[in-house]
Amino acid sequence: MKRHTTCLLALGLLAAPMLAEERAPNIVVVMADDLGMRDMQLYDGWVELPRIETMAEQGMTFTDFHTNSSVCSPTRAAFLTGRYQQRVGIVDVVVGAREPDSGLPAHLPTLAKTFRKNGYATGLFGKWHVGFQDEYNPVHHGFDEFIGLLNGAGDFHVEKDWRNGLEPFTMRGYATDVITDHSVDFIERHKDEPFFLYVSHQTPHNPYQTRADTPASREKGWRQNRVSEENRPRYIEMLKDLDDSVGQILDQLDASGVADRTLVFFWSDNGDVGMSPVERKLRGTKFGHYEGGHRVPAVAWWPGKIPAGQQSDAFLLGFDLYPTFTELAGISADNPQQLDGRSFADHLLKKAPVPERDIFFGYEPKLGTAMRRGPWKLILKDGKVQLYNLDKDLKETTNVAEKYPEVVEPMRAAIEHFKATVTPGS
Repeated sequence: MKRHTTCLLALGLLAAPMLAEERAPNIVVVMADDLGMRDMQLYDGWVELPRIETMAEQGMTFTDFHTNSSVCSPTRAAFLTGRYQQRVGIVDVVVGAREPDSGLPAHLPTLAKTFRKNGYATGLFGKWHVGFQDEYNPVHHGFDEFIGLLNGAGDFHVEKDWRNGLEPFTMRGYATDVITDHSVDFIERHKDEPFFLYVSHQTPHNPYQTRADTPASREKGWRQNRVSEENRPRYIEMLKDLDDSVGQILDQLDASGVADRTLVFFWSDNGDVGMSPVERKLRGTKFGHYEGGHRVPAVAWWPGKIPAGQQSDAFLLGFDLYPTFTELAGISADNPQQLDGRSFADHLLKKAPVPERDIFFGYEPKLGTAMRRGPWKLILKDGKVQLYNLDKDLKETTNVAEKYPEVVEPMRAAIEHFKATVTPGS
């Protein structure tokens, strides 16, 4: 694409200003790890994150955006493939080297492959977590560059499970800074061509380590992974580091002269872990089917394209990003067939309505299956049913299954059909 455009310029057939206006947009995805809506002041939570809040003021904030799962690996599999994670057999956390046969198969179509096929530079910096072995490495899934953590969690200062492409190396530094620095460098190096950048932070996932918590300075007996008052100040500091990282990325887009042709989408891979000291407005946390497990913060930013100060209450999910990004880039003709996600490009740019649909949050066999149909949320496990009307009871305090059998029965049937048909290889 770049060589073709250069030739046109040389022949005088394309003017440089037109190139700047018509070039395909860049896509930057920034994913936090275990960040809940109610952790953020943006959603009436308890931690002020000024750069993300400014990003929201200049773009669109989503109040009903969900991950496809309440844990890391399935969410990432759905995002990368645009399909339910059950279709690729990743319904739970991939536990590193302990699961040598678990990961995202290299033959599958992915978002990065679609972008690379269409002339985009593609990069992933940070956490992967959909396959620990070399055969599942991001370089086999469309990423030209990958520097990051293969596992689900790691030390923030010294971690051996990092890779530069397929090459193992030990990360030394502070993980949030390392991820940010590589991302900023990628933007500067590829500012003259379209790029797809996936910035996948491990913040604020445990261990709760700040820059000061180096291996040499850690106190004996400190429980780094525990949700506790002791670790709460660290959690806040980690969130502020994440916010600063977002700011550095936005600043680099501006400095590189590509902010006005770049969509940045910020979100989290699942809900929070319950670190907040104040009452939470959503029930449940990570590893759960209640809203607190999978309703997550999400902000879209694209100066001059997405009107500033927008708030969206559209019901959207992580697997919708695949068709949305490719439509915005004008390359959706190369999408794989039968994506489960739906594009919301017109909603982003024009606030067009998003059609209603049934959505399923499967986490079998541990949690059963949850389903959303309009305002109704049904959770089915071991034959036991919970039904909530989210319009009236967002915190899911009152199970009204017995009161509305006419709602329960068709939703139960839909769940059973989903479980029978949305399976590996389908």
